[in-house]
Amino acid sequence: MKKILIFIILLLILIALSYSIYKIIQKNQTNDPDNTQTSTTSIPSKSSPETPSSNFVFPITQFKERITKKPFSIHVTPQNSPVQPERFTGYHTGTDVEYQDITTDVPVYAIADGEIIYSNFVSGYGGVLILKINISDSVHSILYGHLRPSSLPNIGKTFKKGEQMAVLGTNYSSETDGERRHLHFSILSNDRIDLKGYVQSQSELSEWIDPLTLYK
Repeated sequence: MKKILIFIILLLILIALSYSIYKIIQKNQTNDPDNTQTSTTSIPSKSSPETPSSNFVFPITQFKERITKKPFSIHVTPQNSPVQPERFTGYHTGTDVEYQDITTDVPVYAIADGEIIYSNFVSGYGGVLILKINISDSVHSILYGHLRPSSLPNIGKTFKKGEQMAVLGTNYSSETDGERRHLHFSILSNDRIDLKGYVQSQSELSEWIDPLTLYK
């Protein structure tokens, strides 16, 4: 009887030790940075852009979150620019959406139904397209810059809201004319073609609209 009691006590001690070892191992795995899952940025498919609660879809995924360096109307010089080195000076006519951390294709979308009125390679941008759309019953030109030239649609092609039109160019390559990987997105106050990314006065800047006003 005494031997059975000793055996039971030893068995209980063994079980308790095994459980303690298991909890220690589990805790170490949880705290080990090599075992911690890291989040990844998911680029949506060409048929599923992000849709805010407005009449327009975003031109690119994570549109608002990635405007981190050059918002609309910021005045930059080679000395004070948040992007270095800087080769431009003036008031920024659009918003820059940063994508240097993404190596896969990044689609850009038609924010509304529209027609392509410009599609070409432009110095300082790389690939550029301009989409003509209606905003509050007025016609406006929407410029997308730093696109892969081979992905550009033809002039005259029409797109429905949310359709993929092209993809961003490769970081610091001929596709972006040597610029970092980002989308320059600007809205003209009418339907003219104007490729300027910067202007030299605030009165000139009044010819453009802050893109974020579409998504309030």
